[in-house]
Amino acid sequence: MELNEEQFIAGFNSGYLLAQYEQEVLTSLLTQISPVNSYISGMTYGKKEYELTLQTNQLDDLRKIRSKGKDSRESELD
Repeated sequence: MELNEEQFIAGFNSGYLLAQYEQEVLTSLLTQISPVNSYISGMTYGKKEYELTLQTNQLDDLRKIRSKGKDSRESELD
């Protein structure tokens, strides 16, 4: 398969947005569509990018919570 950059980018953006707002629709589309072209490949990578961003944000939130807990424990010791 030859990669069409414009189609890939359009698919990536669509995949990211669908992953953000309509996860079930995107999953259904990606499992039922065959053969894969540049647009569909982009959608797959857009979905993965959204999931990675979501996980990164959740880890950042956990780090903030942990650091607040650590700060409060240290102030209690003083």
